[in-house]
Order: sequence, then C-alpha cells, then structure tokens
Amino acid sequence: MTAFPPLAAVFLTYFDDIKGQSVLYYSSLADIPAGTIEHTTLPSGLHNLSEDLICFRHHDRPGVGLFRSREKPEGENRGRGRTMGVVGVVLAEGDVSDLYSFKSALREIYDKLENLSQSPFISSAEQDGEREKVLDGLWETYRADKVNKLGTATDDGKENELERVHKLITERDRIPAVHPIAFMPLLLGLLGPNIVPVYKAALSGQRILLYSPPPILPLGALAWNIWALSLPPQASLTHREAEISEWLGNVGLMDLDTVKAKKGGWVATTSDMIFKSHTKLYDIFIDLSSNPLPPTPVSSPSSFTSPSPVILSTSTYSASSNTIPLTYTLPSLPLYRSLLLLTSSPPTIHAGMWKEGGWWLIIYELLEKVWKVCVGVCEFAVGRGNVGVQGGGGGGVRLPDDEEEEQLLENAGEGDLLDLLEEAGDEAGTVQEESAPEAEEDEAVRQGRLVLRQLFHHTYHLHSHLLSVLNSRPRGERSIGQLTDLEMKTLSGRWAGAQDAAFWRGVARRWGAIVDLDEE
Repeated sequence: MTAFPPLAAVFLTYFDDIKGQSVLYYSSLADIPAGTIEHTTLPSGLHNLSEDLICFRHHDRPGVGLFRSREKPEGENRGRGRTMGVVGVVLAEGDVSDLYSFKSALREIYDKLENLSQSPFISSAEQDGEREKVLDGLWETYRADKVNKLGTATDDGKENELERVHKLITERDRIPAVHPIAFMPLLLGLLGPNIVPVYKAALSGQRILLYSPPPILPLGALAWNIWALSLPPQASLTHREAEISEWLGNVGLMDLDTVKAKKGGWVATTSDMIFKSHTKLYDIFIDLSSNPLPPTPVSSPSSFTSPSPVILSTSTYSASSNTIPLTYTLPSLPLYRSLLLLTSSPPTIHAGMWKEGGWWLIIYELLEKVWKVCVGVCEFAVGRGNVGVQGGGGGGVRLPDDEEEEQLLENAGEGDLLDLLEEAGDEAGTVQEESAPEAEEDEAVRQGRLVLRQLFHHTYHLHSHLLSVLNSRPRGERSIGQLTDLEMKTLSGRWAGAQDAAFWRGVARRWGAIVDLDEE
C-alpha cells in the first residue's frame, strides 16, 4: 500500500437514507474535531457516480476522501437503494497537490472495508469491531504525534508553498501522471483566451469559485491550477511579505459562513449552485455546468471541445455587486497564443530546460519579443498572418552567447516559431541521448508544466514592470501611497480601463510593492 505522510485525522463518512450525512468513524489529533466533515466530504450530486475523489480543507489542513457508491444487496434494498460512503485522511503536513497521489492507497483501504464480513456502514453498536480494526490500524501507523514531532516537522510557510511550485516547473524530476498539473491543458482548452483574465484575477488576489456537478476530482485539479497561477513572483518575497491566496478545496452549504469570513484571496470549488446567488461571497464565479468534465486529464487543449464556460465577475472595481460576464480583451490574445504554441511543442521540450540555456532561452525571449501589441499581431494571435515588430528594429533579442540567432527572429511567423521549437526539441533529444536515459514524461504533465512555466515567466515581467514604474518616484516615496493615474497609464497603456487599474493596484498591494497609508 502507498505510504501516507503524517496524518492529523482518519475518517469514514456515510450517507444515511434517514439521517443524511453521518460520521461513522473519526480519529484525530486533540485539536482537530470532526466538525462538519460529513457534509464537506459528501457534497451534492455524488449519487450519480460510482467513484470520485474529494479534496478539501479541514481546520486549515489539506484533506482527501475517496467516495464510492454501491448498489445495496437485495435484502437491504431500501431508500435510495445504494450505499454511499467516503473513507479519507487529513494531512498534518504536506502539499495540497500530494492529495491526488493517495487515491490508490484509499482504494486499498476501501477494498478492505468492503470485504469485511459485515457492512462497514452499519452503526457502531451493530459492528463486530472489524471496521474499527482496519481504520485504527491506519490511524495508529500514521498519526502525526507518533510518527514525528509535529511542531518541528511541519513547515508550511508561504515561501515554501511558492518554492514547491517553482521546483515543479524548473526541476527535471519526473512528476506522476496523477499530479493536478496534468489538468492544466484541460483548463487551457476550457477557458480559451479567458485563461488570461482568470490568471490576472488570481494574481491580484481575487476570490475565485468554480462550480460544476460532480465529478469533483477534475474540478478540484482545475482549481489547484488556478491557485498555482495566483502565486507571486519569488522576488516579491525577498524583503517583503507578499500575500498568497488560499486553496480551500471543495466547499458546501455548511461552509458558507466560514468562506464568507475568509480574508484575502482564495480559490475553491463547489457542487452547490446556490453559491452563485451569494454574489458578495466571491469575485469570480466560473460555471462549468455546461462542460461535462472528463475524469482524467486530456493530452492537449484541442482534444477537449465543449461550450465555453460562463465566467462572472462581481465587478469589484465598482460600487455595484451585480455580476457581469468576464471576458478577454485584445491584449490577452498574445499571451494566450504563446501558451497554445508551447502545447504544440515536441515531447523533448520540457519546463526544466531553462537551466540549460541555449535554445530554451531563445524561445522565451522570442515569445516575449514577438507578442508585443504591434501592427499585425491581432491576426497572428488568432492563428493567421505573420508577426512584425512595430517600428522596424525593435531592439532584437539580447543573448550574450547566441547573438547570431538574433537576426533569425525578425519577421517570424507561427510556422517559423514551431520550427524553432522542433530544433530545440532535436537539440534536447541529442543531449538526452548522450546522457543517462530518462523515463518518458506524461504528455499532459509536460504540457501543464510548460504552460505554468510561461505564466510564471509573465508574472516575473509584470513585477519588473511595476518596480520600474515605482522606482521613478522620489527616493523614500517609492513604496508609499496608491498608484497615480499617470503611473496607471504607464503600466497599462493608453487605453487602460477600470479592470486594468484594479489589477495593477491589486498586485501592487498584494506583492508588498506599495503601502497605502489611507487603508491603515
């Protein structure tokens, strides 16, 4: 069986035909009561599925439960006619993305429970002790207060959250196919160009709620990817305490007041449509109900076609709390097109190549250069025409060791860019052949890491742009006071609107670049 990390709790919840959601077993550390875990782990709509994985947060700790629905034996065929339960764990430490790797281990536990001589879902008074023996064994093996000293072993600081995701997109370590990053191509395919305004909303610390009927597993993975997009640049953590959005996992009606009380940005999922009417609860509501989610990742954005999701904004930059559709604008298309290009790259291109320099640096500098808003870029962004740099020269790419490549990048069309990716892939393949052989990376994971790497790269440039504007202020005043209208125009361009202003003011505060004395 797959080993678990130190655990804060082990539980078994059950949907009773008369009582509704119930807790049949719960063992935990002293400071972690069961609370409403039966409602969190048995959200609406699960009765239509035979199995699902629910990721959630319990007392600020990540938790995961495996749901199963089985037809009751003939003698017990009453009520709904099905047995629906969840066996799961709450981690004492660890990364949220680790939750998805415990599915197979939870299946083994569930199999043991189902193979007992008695149903694991009858009351404790009727039990012969076999159910408790299985679950007590799991708890005693992995309970955190026995496995290690929790106070010294747990280190979940904000910098470490950022560091874990940064390693995901820069290291060469193989990532298992069950990692939620494998759902990034699906997110790109679902949102299309709207991934850019959603990325900016996450980056500026907005409250984002994803709604869909079950399955919960893919919905939760999509939410994790949006949460990953919200992470600030590493440079913002060097001297200041930047804010990091909270991943809430799946929430239900019993969590409504808790979610309302949350401060700062967060990303959550729900299968309860009633959340949509609580417009003061969220800033962005992504309705995926018209998009049946596949239970497993897709290999590329183009392999999943469905109606566009409804994305609503509560218009936080105005006094109104009414929802309005959120959609992309013309400047969003270049970045979106660059993400699509990376998903078309050969399998030998991977996110960790940036450390090796050479072609990979050229590609990223190229993407940065050719997708400036310029004459003809609109046609290129939707897949037609060539790219030209406004004003002719445009400065060129500056790479000390590869200056001869600079001239090759002028007037590059999409075919040329794909050719460059092919050449980079061939070069990477040659390097790999000369070195120790590596296991082939899952294609959805590879593409997901590339997309996240590119967006992290974009976040870096947004942060650099913000600091360059603030550095033009008089010494001693660079981090004091809100952004002025002139600074907003410099950051957003001539045609900046209210959404642009809200974004830049949000990230400036969130990244600790300014201190607004009026808010203190």
